[in-house]
Amino acid sequence: MHLWLASHDARVRSLQSKGKLEYGYDRTPFGGCFVITSGEYLLGLYFAEELDIGITAMGEKWPASTLCRTRQADQMIPLLLDHPEAVRFMAIGTPFQLTVWEFLCRIPKGMTMTYGEVAASIGRPSAARAVGQAVGSNEISLLIPCHRVVSHGKLTGYRWGLERKRALLAWEFSQRDPLQMPF
Repeated sequence: MHLWLASHDARVRSLQSKGKLEYGYDRTPFGGCFVITSGEYLLGLYFAEELDIGITAMGEKWPASTLCRTRQADQMIPLLLDHPEAVRFMAIGTPFQLTVWEFLCRIPKGMTMTYGEVAASIGRPSAARAVGQAVGSNEISLLIPCHRVVSHGKLTGYRWGLERKRALLAWEFSQRDPLQMPF
């Protein structure tokens, strides 16, 4: 089970004030991957070509926490690619962000939706820009599949670069059952 927490939740405040967080780093077909965990939950998944970049980003996000590398966190990275359903995560955001992110998890692998389609699907048809901001602030790449959201007819706006977004979508599309193709 995943946790969907508003940033003011007591569990988040506890992590921010005294947390000991674990991290892992490994190379993937999509570049360097940095993860941060708390116990059994993934808190963040970033693409960073250098480990130092990931550590700096996490240090800024969790300044009162102690970061230590663990084998368990390192082993989570291949699991993310091979068996993402086995990885539990803790998403932390505003109620609107959590609504958007939860919906993104329903977009089937190898499929895309536009920002406007996502906005309409969550009952906020005029909020395509707000959806774009929520998508861009996603801290848990891959598991909350923000790469599946596109503009009309083109790839735009991916935090980790358009080439990586294109590669992720191609990888997912290649894994789809041919009987479920949209043509």
